[in-house]
Amino acid sequence: MKQNKIGFFGGLDFVTLITALLCSFYGLSLVYSATYKNLSDGQVISSDVRSMLVSVTGGVIIAIIVSNIDYEIISKLWPIIAAGCVGLMIFTFFFGVAPSARQDAKSWLDLKIFYFQPSELLKVGFIISFSYHLDMVKEKINRVKTIVPLVIHGMVPIALVLATGDAGSALVFMLIFIGMLFFARVNIGYFVAGICAVIVAFAAAWKLNIINGLQRERITALFYPDLYQDTLYQQTNAKIAMGSGGWFGQGYLNGSMTQSKTITVPENQNDMILSVAGEELGYIGALAVIVLLLVLVLRVLFTGLKARDNVGYLMCSGIAVMLFAQIFINIGMELSVLPCIGITLPLFSAGGSSSLCIYLALGVEMSVYRFSKSQSKALFYTT
Repeated sequence: MKQNKIGFFGGLDFVTLITALLCSFYGLSLVYSATYKNLSDGQVISSDVRSMLVSVTGGVIIAIIVSNIDYEIISKLWPIIAAGCVGLMIFTFFFGVAPSARQDAKSWLDLKIFYFQPSELLKVGFIISFSYHLDMVKEKINRVKTIVPLVIHGMVPIALVLATGDAGSALVFMLIFIGMLFFARVNIGYFVAGICAVIVAFAAAWKLNIINGLQRERITALFYPDLYQDTLYQQTNAKIAMGSGGWFGQGYLNGSMTQSKTITVPENQNDMILSVAGEELGYIGALAVIVLLLVLVLRVLFTGLKARDNVGYLMCSGIAVMLFAQIFINIGMELSVLPCIGITLPLFSAGGSSSLCIYLALGVEMSVYRFSKSQSKALFYTT
């Protein structure tokens, strides 16, 4: 490693950082509005806003520090990163807690300041380790004896997350796994076989009642909404709130449902945050949320395409897929196109661990940007 005199901000990807900060500030304003009605006398901000402020501040600092470390060094540390993430997940099996809003999944650790979800950190760890794995086998990527270990690698985090009861995060991991294989140029035939296997596995799980309880109800409700009105209550109210905003909304802090203490969208500061933007800031406000996030995804992809090597390309591809998967699932949930499975909207929903780990991932992307552009503008790099 070598140190130069440029400093932390030399060669920094300001486009990514500024876009992410715009998302976070916009998200903070929406979370503030969503929790405003429940502020007690003398209380300035809610605990959700406070934890989000802490995570964004800490996340930006971490992102800038990580951007100064050569991503090649980060990728070579994959055994330590993977072991740490897996160890934290195993720790969660024994000491995990379920917040009041998610009693079905004991996948959080209570850090007192905010609840930390180790699966969010595992996403970043998986992207790093899987990028290194894919790069190691890039010359023989389409051989069966190469695909099998890759599938095993991908199934490990999915199994760990499912063991905590968090089916939503498991779906995100599956999409990251599939997306990274696609960007690694795996033959399309393997995807066809994989899709068939998933369909068969899902049908078997449904038939054997492995998928049961609330998860089964939420899926069935999409096809028989009249029979499951209580199950769809959250999503139905979210659509009503968004639709009532029209083009320009009812006004910030003036949403009839957002600010009501009787008719509300449950957890609109978390999974249903887009309903706040739609109701109070209208179609234009909701569209701004989506545009900002898509700009961020495209920027990460562009950085990957300009990376100096395959590892950097794959890391950025994985981060972009992770962000896009969460955006797609969250918006699909709010529009009742997908079942409600507890996936937050990146950088907009309340959730300290989500924002913190997304900034960590963006720090890796900014490292790819910095080192692919000019090594002389980074503090730590390989020789």
